Amino acid sequence: MLRLLLTLVAGLTLAGTSAAELYSFRDASGARVLTDERPQGIPYETIRSRGGAGTGTSEPGGGNWSPSQIFVFQGPGGERLITNQRQQDSGMELIATYGRPTARARCGARARHALATGGGEFADLIHNAAHRQGMDPALVQSVIHVESCFDPQAVSRVGAHGLMQLMPATAADLGVTDRFDPAQNIDGGTRYLAAMLDRFEGNLDLALAAYNAGPGAVERHGGVPPFRETQNYIQRIRAQYGGNGRLD
Repeated sequence: MLRLLLTLVAGLTLAGTSAAELYSFRDASGARVLTDERPQGIPYETIRSRGGAGTGTSEPGGGNWSPSQIFVFQGPGGERLITNQRQQDSGMELIATYGRPTARARCGARARHALATGGGEFADLIHNAAHRQGMDPALVQSVIHVESCFDPQAVSRVGAHGLMQLMPATAADLGVTDRFDPAQNIDGGTRYLAAMLDRFEGNLDLALAAYNAGPGAVERHGGVPPFRETQNYIQRIRAQYGGNGRLD
């Protein structure tokens, strides 16, 4: 049913210019997931969408148009409207929502503010966690930006959660009981990144590769794995962060 809804929305409600792509796939539980990040290694569908004048917004995730959510409204006579518009007339009742804003879709102004202020609302958590590990807070901030764009509710296609995108097994090893809790997530993610720096003798590129692809992958390949995602991940963090990760 949801596949049909997504097709209808992509074809009927998104008229105009400024094309974008969304991707739809089924997760391990069978639920339909809508994302703006191309899934890797699993079957998916590509949904072409357009944000039109009057309904779109120059700020991703802002305004009344959602790039990653589908809303089903029902009118007083039982008629239904399937749309990517968050709000409708008062006579229309919201009865279902599919998808959720992804980290990239919600990035925008919040991320710019966070980067300009040393972490925004999470600045104290970032600085405290970094200093406990003898690390540069700017590195932790850069990792959070690339991992989740400062979205504490971010969920990846493989099940990583929160600001520093902790996987279930990693979180359990770190003693993190709530991956969506910013304090636990930042503390756990920072400790894990510090452990990767120790494991790879302070080599930041290898530590970042291990954070993204796992330390086993780095060791098997004798360096940064030949994975495009991992290589791009390192480049994105390096483009923002210029230090070595450790405080002098």
